[in-house]
Amino acid sequence: MTHNDRPAVVARAGRGRRERKMRLADGILGHRRQLEQLERARRAGRVAHAYLFHGPRGVGKEQVARAFAQSLNCTDAAASPCGQCQDCQLVEQEKHPDVRLLASEAELVRRGRREAESRRAPSSQIRIEQLDELQPLFRHRPYRGGWKVVIVVDAHAMNQFCQNRFLKTLEEPSPDTVIVMVTHRPDALLDTVRSRCQPLSFGTLPVAEIAGWLEEHEGLDAGQAAVLAAMGQGSLGQARQLAQGDILQLRNSLAEVVEQVPQAGLGRLLEMAGDLSGKRDDVSMKLDLLEWWCRDLLLLSGGVDPARLANRDSAQRLERLAERVPARRVLDWLAQIRRTRAGLERNANPRLMLESLLIGMHTA
Repeated sequence: MTHNDRPAVVARAGRGRRERKMRLADGILGHRRQLEQLERARRAGRVAHAYLFHGPRGVGKEQVARAFAQSLNCTDAAASPCGQCQDCQLVEQEKHPDVRLLASEAELVRRGRREAESRRAPSSQIRIEQLDELQPLFRHRPYRGGWKVVIVVDAHAMNQFCQNRFLKTLEEPSPDTVIVMVTHRPDALLDTVRSRCQPLSFGTLPVAEIAGWLEEHEGLDAGQAAVLAAMGQGSLGQARQLAQGDILQLRNSLAEVVEQVPQAGLGRLLEMAGDLSGKRDDVSMKLDLLEWWCRDLLLLSGGVDPARLANRDSAQRLERLAERVPARRVLDWLAQIRRTRAGLERNANPRLMLESLLIGMHTA
């Protein structure tokens, strides 16, 4: 699975100067083991033709993949990646001709990389046509003489037919090409796809480090940063998303929904589902907040110290609810929330899924 005959790694990274300490980790929070493993492979000329970066959402898998693409194409041997050369800058700006991002239409629209069509909602799946668009990249030599890198964002967004089509690319890799498949759901990938990739697992980040990052980069005070970092559950991406807007007010509104669900009538349940529905990304965030709230309820039922809760600032409110709702019911709520999220990932109607969720929570 490695490009053992790849002398260009050494040639591109060895221009008569002794290399300084690796710089691949610069600007990336955590994941030192993974970064060092990738850097060793690059220096030894043993880069795999395909990697599977798997781990929780929002912990920095794609950021590491992008830094790896910079490292493979950087022209400064002394500080690879230097972040300053033209190749590094082009990768950072997502304009490098040899580094491509493969993602669903919905994800590209969310990032502002593509405009949404008015006549239909953007697909949340990676399509066959998108794979076909990559074929010229695989057939031709690198434009800039380095490596061709394809970063597959949310690789689980490929259905089985699409994965089988992509399998041929994984089985017959073109020279000078690295494919990095990024996912928080490796179980959604075919065994044949996973077996042709070198796996690299990513874990959650320390909450204290996330809080420090939020203070420095988002301008939050220490108290608010600590709460949002805890709510992020080790995910910097989740914590950053939470820092946008008045997330605590939204969290409190969702807490009211959870408190009302056991006694609410059908009309009120449908009304609350309508209030919760909206853009798919917004609904996903609301499901995260609901899940964290219910998880804290479960932890309190098990006697966990309130200081360890994600919603530690609402510990008393959670304790009152935990006295009314048995743990087995909360477990059922969590299972239903996860089924709802899975339905959204399959392009199900958000409002119908939320109606089903709240009715299910009521009858649990």
